[in-house]
Amino acid sequence: MKKVLIPTDFSDNAWDALQYAIRLYDDIPTCFYILNTYQVSTSRTANNMHKERDTHMYRLLKEVSEKELKKIKTYLNDNLLNDKHEYRMISKTGSLLDITKKIVSSKNIDIMVMGTSGATGAKEIFMGSNTVRAIKNIDLCPIMSVPHKYEYEEPENIVFATDFKRHFNAIELKCLIELQLLHNFKIKIIYVNKGQGLNSVQQQNIAVFKEYFDDEVVSLEEIITDNSIADTINDFTKKQKMNMVCLLNYEHSFIELITHEPIVKKISFHSAVPLLIIPV
Repeated sequence: MKKVLIPTDFSDNAWDALQYAIRLYDDIPTCFYILNTYQVSTSRTANNMHKERDTHMYRLLKEVSEKELKKIKTYLNDNLLNDKHEYRMISKTGSLLDITKKIVSSKNIDIMVMGTSGATGAKEIFMGSNTVRAIKNIDLCPIMSVPHKYEYEEPENIVFATDFKRHFNAIELKCLIELQLLHNFKIKIIYVNKGQGLNSVQQQNIAVFKEYFDDEVVSLEEIITDNSIADTINDFTKKQKMNMVCLLNYEHSFIELITHEPIVKKISFHSAVPLLIIPV
C-alpha cells in the first residue's frame, strides 16, 4: 500500500493538493495521511510546551484542528469513496517541518504532496516557504508541489530536467518509475545547452536512465539557449503542454540553487503544472 502524506492548513491550496493526490493514485491501494499542525508559541522548550498545553489558545487550536480534519474525512468518505483508499487524520502541535520529518520517517511515507502557497502580493511564485523548507530538509521521500487551482489532468507527458552530471539508480528513481508504470506517460528529457554539449559521462548517465523504462517512453531534447534554465523549462512545459515537471534534488543541482536564491528570483520559476522533486 502506498503511503502519501498531505499537510493541510485547511486552505484552498491544500485542498487542491489533496484532490490531485487522490486522483494520481486513484487505481492503487493508498493510505493518505492528512496532517494539520498548530503552534501557540515559537519557543519549544519542555517547560514552555507544558505551559502551552494549559492555555486557552492551545485548546482552541487543538479543537479547531481536530474538527476540521474530521470534516475532511467525512467529506472524502461520503463523496470520494474508493475501496482502495484509506484516510488517516493527524493533528499535532509543533512546527510543520519537525512533525513532517518525523512522520515521513516513522510511517515510511512514499511521497509528500503539498499545495503551493505564494507570498502575499506575488501573483506568481515558485512555491511557498513551507514547501521550500521541506525540499531543503526532507530527503527521505519525494515532494510534489501542486499549483493553486490546478485542475487534474491525467499525466501523459512529463518533463524531466537535470544536467545528468551524476548517475542515478533505480532506488532513487523509484517514485518516477512507479508513476510511469501507473499512468504510462511519456518522459521528455530536456538538456539546456549553454554552449557546451553533452560529454561522455552525461551521455552514459542518460543511457542508464533510459534503461529503467521501455524504449518508447523516454526521449531527449537538447535545447540551445541563452535564457535561464528556469525560463527554458517553463517555456518548454507550456509550449509542449506537459502535465508535470520532474526535478532531482542533490548537491549543486538546479533545484538546490533556486531554493537558495532570494524570493524575487524564484518568481521566474512559477510552474503551471505539478512539480515533482526527487531527492537523490
